[in-house]
Amino acid sequence: VLDKALPQGTAEGGAWVVNAGNAIDPKPALLCVGGVTAAGPTGDAFLLDAAGAVTDLPDFPAGTLSMPAAAAWKPGMTANAWADGAVFVGGSLGGAPTNRAFALGQKDGKWEWAELPALPGPARVQAVAVTQNGDQKSFILAVFGGSDGKAALTDGWGYTKTFEGDWAWKPLEGAPVCTVGASFLPVGDQHALLVGGYDGATWNAANATPAVEWAAKTAAWTPADYKWNRGIYSWHAVTGKWAAFGELPEGQLPRCGAAAAILPAADGQGTRLFVAGGETMPRVRTAEVNLAAFERQGWRFDWESWVVIGLFFASMIGMGVYFALKPKTADTYFRGGKSIPWYVAGVSIYATMLSSITFISIPTMTYISDWRYFTMALCILALAPIAIYFYLPFFCRLNITSAYEYLERRFNVGVRLFGAAAFNVFMVCRVAVVTLLPAIALGAVTDIPIWVAILLCGVATIIYCFFGGVDAVIWCDFVQGLILLFGAIVVLVVLVMESGGVGEFASVAWGAKKFTMWDFRPLLSEPVFWVVLIMGFVSNLNSYTADQCVVQRYITTPDEKAAARSIWFNGILSVISSVIFYLIGTALYTHYFKHPELMDVTMPKSDSIFPTFMAIELHPVIAGLIVASIFAATISTLATNLNSSATSIVTDFIARFRKDMDGDAQVRWGRWLVIVVGGLGVVAALILAEMPNRSLFDAFQNFIGTLTGGLSALFLIGIFMPRVSGAAAMIGLVVNYVISLGIGYVCPGLHFFTYGGIGLAACVIVAWVLSFVLPNRKDTNGLTHFSPPQKEEA
Repeated sequence: VLDKALPQGTAEGGAWVVNAGNAIDPKPALLCVGGVTAAGPTGDAFLLDAAGAVTDLPDFPAGTLSMPAAAAWKPGMTANAWADGAVFVGGSLGGAPTNRAFALGQKDGKWEWAELPALPGPARVQAVAVTQNGDQKSFILAVFGGSDGKAALTDGWGYTKTFEGDWAWKPLEGAPVCTVGASFLPVGDQHALLVGGYDGATWNAANATPAVEWAAKTAAWTPADYKWNRGIYSWHAVTGKWAAFGELPEGQLPRCGAAAAILPAADGQGTRLFVAGGETMPRVRTAEVNLAAFERQGWRFDWESWVVIGLFFASMIGMGVYFALKPKTADTYFRGGKSIPWYVAGVSIYATMLSSITFISIPTMTYISDWRYFTMALCILALAPIAIYFYLPFFCRLNITSAYEYLERRFNVGVRLFGAAAFNVFMVCRVAVVTLLPAIALGAVTDIPIWVAILLCGVATIIYCFFGGVDAVIWCDFVQGLILLFGAIVVLVVLVMESGGVGEFASVAWGAKKFTMWDFRPLLSEPVFWVVLIMGFVSNLNSYTADQCVVQRYITTPDEKAAARSIWFNGILSVISSVIFYLIGTALYTHYFKHPELMDVTMPKSDSIFPTFMAIELHPVIAGLIVASIFAATISTLATNLNSSATSIVTDFIARFRKDMDGDAQVRWGRWLVIVVGGLGVVAALILAEMPNRSLFDAFQNFIGTLTGGLSALFLIGIFMPRVSGAAAMIGLVVNYVISLGIGYVCPGLHFFTYGGIGLAACVIVAWVLSFVLPNRKDTNGLTHFSPPQKEEA
């Protein structure tokens, strides 16, 4: 508790806003502007921090500010005139209501005022405002109601980014009740709560009645006669919809002008609504303090849900045991004996690339934005002929087990070892992240502890990878791919029906521009078509030409023709499933547009929207199926990571330097490496789950991801540039890394989707230039596109 007097003495009617502390500005603070002091209205501004230190700020730029303006705090908003700090809208300037808007924030460590475009609609006092994460992944400043000096207003306006990328005001659905005297508080990732406030009819009657007559009429009134707002209402920033959230308990009086805040519980579990002081009727103040806890709706597994989950895990382990009974050689364990049907390999590639992160993130991304990232899915299909015609012959005809064997034949052993090492370090990191993130998402809305979900996925995957080899992994991928597709279709049907049917779903989504796919503005700072195209091309080029996880599927098919069919089938399946997942995200939006009362207002991150829907609204059997689908997506990716990592380590390191190692020894090494890599990944996931701050690991993972992302440049140079030597290629790769990791600091205006493309281009150009200084002297016959390997060599 801080006992501190205001620097200008007693004041009322000013604007104040609390910064509760966050990652950008961790110090809680109270920012006050204006008010009426003993000397009259003022425009003074100051900041009071938790230690009691007062910082004088520049005076309000439009003179004096009285009769409260709507105020909201949001660090990090720097677009146009938005600065770190607070925003003030309306209020009384010189004794008259205004609709002007101002931002006070820090620029280069100095506090400055900036004026925003004026609020549309009538000038007003005592409006409420909040900043929150809105639609199109943009912040929104929302302002509601107030009074024009004669009558109560309920209209709503939002200051946010338009589809063209500019900042402007747009109309919002009006508040359900009068907001004069109310508290409007941001809660969770996307919501705000409206608490207290005057009754609109009473407010209007008071303003329309002469003061003496109104005083006589209300002399004997009690708080109940004023009919102040007892309801609590939630506003959702993404859909812009209001919903009745709750009501004050019996015996508790509604208040106006109270000090209210959303705070974490003392034990860190849950969220609390804090309300202190205020008036219970005009000029009657209270010292009462109330604390309310949010009860989150949670899904409790029943026996039906557990049966579905249990059958799923039993089937996965059973398939591993089945394949374990088959005789194993190095060829069958690492390459499936080249007997995998093309359609099974195609589904396996699809399931490998569609991790549980994708299962959750694509619907989330579409729910808060639109279809503008769908171009990335189309790039998979567009790259299919490139992979088949230019790259597949080398993987199928050179009789290789690891993709990085090609790098040694084309360049040297050092390039091969670097590529394999980068891939395997990344696999350990990826195992940890792919295991952890869905466990967190499920743990946030279900009774499954995070550590249980991590161990379930990790142990089950290690068991069938250990015994079964790549054929068990691929056949399990096939089953898991079908499960997750079926589960996604079921969720989509349920969501569309809950949104009012196909017609209502399409109408709401179209009206909200949720089907916007291509934006052809000539920009590199926004996710427009060109930027998404660059990202889609570069990321998929790496996946389908330089990633052992995918390349290994090519070489498990009987021949090159079957491998080509698997690539085409994966491309078609990826586009179809992307349509389903994008539709799920759109349907989540339309569902909550129609039913905002069903949302969890305390949802901490937008990534929880899909799991929250599953947890609260689906039948236990269907929910169990969807959780099984998430586990399927997790395990299919994990299994591929473990098997491909073991294959690469055995092939590129152990067998590479122990020429006398027989097939049985390679299988034994492969099995134990599955345990080692899987164990490291699971332990890392368990450690991460207990870490309060994962930023260091995130930075490390991004660095390793950049290392592996550049490998596609080595394959591209090797196949299309015969004169480039290994030394020139590696120098070009270093340039790629420097640019990819540093361009964001040098050119902060560039969208990060462009980094990979710029780095790839730089690598190729530098390697080509250096080839005139460090030319290739190795025989490249059968190793480039201009002299490809013959089919007889396969």
